[in-house]
Amino acid sequence: MKGLFPSAARRRPRSAMIAKRRGARERLLEEFYTYCAFWVAVSALPVLAVSFVVVRVSKYLWLKLLSSRYPHLEFIWTDTVRSLLDTHRNQGIINVLLSVKGTLDPEQLKNHLSEHVINERDKNGGLMFPRLRHQLVSRWGNYAWDASVTFRPENHFIVASAVYRGRQVGENNIQEYVSDIVSKYFTSDQSPWQYIVIPCVSTEPKYYILVRVHHLLLSGKKSPNIGDLLLLEQINPIDRISTSQTEYMQQSPLVKLSPTPSAIPELWGKVNENLSNAWNEFVSEYDPVESPRALKTLPGAFHVAGLVLIATVSALRELNKKSNGRDTTSEAPVTALTLLAAIQRECNRRKLTIPKIILSPLITADPRKWPGMAFGAAWSSFRQFVRLPFQIRNELVALSELRACGHARQPDTLTWKYAELGQLCVAAVSEAWRGALEVYRAPARLWTDTIGVDDGHKHLLQTVSLCGRKVTAWSRPVPRAGVERAARALDVSSTDIALYAATEALRAFFENAQSHPPESVLTTARAAHEDFLYTFAEGHGKSYKKSQSGGMICLALSPGASPRRVCAAVSRACERQRALAAGWAAQAKCGALTRALPSPLARLVLNVLSRRYALSYAEIDSPPHAPPRKTVWGHDVDAVIYWRPPQANISMSLTVIQYADTVRLAVMADARLVPAHIIPATRWATAIEQLVAKIDQEIAKISARAHLAASTVPQIITPEELPSTSTETAEEETEARNQEDTVDTLRPPSITAVSPPPMRKRVVN
Repeated sequence: MKGLFPSAARRRPRSAMIAKRRGARERLLEEFYTYCAFWVAVSALPVLAVSFVVVRVSKYLWLKLLSSRYPHLEFIWTDTVRSLLDTHRNQGIINVLLSVKGTLDPEQLKNHLSEHVINERDKNGGLMFPRLRHQLVSRWGNYAWDASVTFRPENHFIVASAVYRGRQVGENNIQEYVSDIVSKYFTSDQSPWQYIVIPCVSTEPKYYILVRVHHLLLSGKKSPNIGDLLLLEQINPIDRISTSQTEYMQQSPLVKLSPTPSAIPELWGKVNENLSNAWNEFVSEYDPVESPRALKTLPGAFHVAGLVLIATVSALRELNKKSNGRDTTSEAPVTALTLLAAIQRECNRRKLTIPKIILSPLITADPRKWPGMAFGAAWSSFRQFVRLPFQIRNELVALSELRACGHARQPDTLTWKYAELGQLCVAAVSEAWRGALEVYRAPARLWTDTIGVDDGHKHLLQTVSLCGRKVTAWSRPVPRAGVERAARALDVSSTDIALYAATEALRAFFENAQSHPPESVLTTARAAHEDFLYTFAEGHGKSYKKSQSGGMICLALSPGASPRRVCAAVSRACERQRALAAGWAAQAKCGALTRALPSPLARLVLNVLSRRYALSYAEIDSPPHAPPRKTVWGHDVDAVIYWRPPQANISMSLTVIQYADTVRLAVMADARLVPAHIIPATRWATAIEQLVAKIDQEIAKISARAHLAASTVPQIITPEELPSTSTETAEEETEARNQEDTVDTLRPPSITAVSPPPMRKRVVN
């Protein structure tokens, strides 16, 4: 029977071999899939290029036709993702709620709003934000601004009633009141923004400010940022830096989606520096304007060529200065004739005339210089021949020093001169190779992690029929110190803790809706700095706000997952979806997607994807120990709550806001999810508090054990003090002690045992 059945020891190598072959086969298939996906993406690039040109030309012609048909309207030329998904039923309205401490004075607020926003003037004396007075209309599927409507400030600055459904507005019903206001659409006959002041009954003077604004009002030229409408004072950057350095905080993984190269910019700067130094040496040597000694002799052919090059560069620099508007003395267009005229002027400054150019070859080929040139070449060759062995020895020593300690200490060697540049070249090539490898793997990973991750099982957020109206809720504040303490204890980030609580909130949401929690919920996740919310549009505020807009990744969140499992999922997504994050950041900054695809196709793709990713997650991060902000009239802001409007087929958006020393969750959902939309806001804070309490208990137990171990005192026990192991030994010791009292005192003392070494034992006090 033993010969008929192989033993387990003989089966193990065969199973290991099969697993190895299977792993090699899977890797081979994965590489083949990556190769095919890459070449499909490369093959689509010419189509995208042609599509970009066609879309730009057709868009330009169509808007020109509409502008001639409606001359009193100013059409919006740039499409964004939100403008493509915007409909009359599902508008992209951004809402921000401020909780302000102080006594409410509506006239004071109205005056500040008029002074700092509505009637704010630019440096030319015109209105800084004229769009606040214009009406947003739609003609043939394109949005436009109508400046002919009459602007009435009372339609935008609203003091809400202090009574809601027969009760005074307070902490118990403020969420229902705000949600009821947010659920209402803007009227179509006025500019799409509102500044609503909500009185509140509280133990201390307090009121709320709700800012509602359409997303198109915040995009384009002569438009405000959301920070302009909040009317908050800016924090001094010096104070921000000093507070952010008081405690270490792990950066959110959603912020560092695209790694910034370091070696390539450093190499570029180093090359520019070397070229600039070489150019300055060349100019100081051959330019008569910089070095008058260059005019002492007639220039040769090479000297003339250098002067022409210097004159051409100087002419291009002057023309560039004029074209950029830095020189307003001349507004003539730059043409070939103006370039030649500028070169001629620069040559005249350097006294480079036609006779000198004609004589320059003769001066270079002067036979009287040949003997001296021959003797100099021979002497230089002899010196180089004698010095060559010593130079080779010095180079070898410098190379060994570079290999041993990272830098060369032998001066006047090529290794000492170009070692740093060579190391930068190697590091830059390595970064470029990693970037190329990332680009090569991007198409396959993009399809696998966005489309292929869907298991086909639908849940409530994907199947609900959306009505377009939005309802809101927000959680109670959670101490930020507890979140950071829990993140450090679990070796994760605060984003992972917030996402863990979000998964617990989603599980409670599905259970409350009597729906089975799915195995995973497909979610889009992004993060932005608080400057995205508070930056003014004045100056370079628009470009700075765009720079604070990060990329986006797609996550498959499992309801009820542990924080470390969430951390692993986020880390994997951030590592594999760098191309998606970079593409979304490019779309936010310059509209790469909406400019390359026809708007119907882009709208169709976004609607299909939003049906899969029906949940949106966002973070507004702030530095640790950031002070609370104040309004421009001096009142303290107790809380800031920001809602990102879900559009297309997204039914719920979650936004985690870090403000001062607290963290909140803001929930905005479709009105069809009422009243279950308040469950995630309630459960989120509870999940974090329970996690922090559990971690604090474990930390307290560990601290107690460490304190108990530190409080023990070691006691040295000699072999004489060792306890006996039998009753007979104890009786013999008792008899010996009794005999010691009766023996003669002249008995020699017993020898003290010094071996074996003493033993230690712990004695608890």
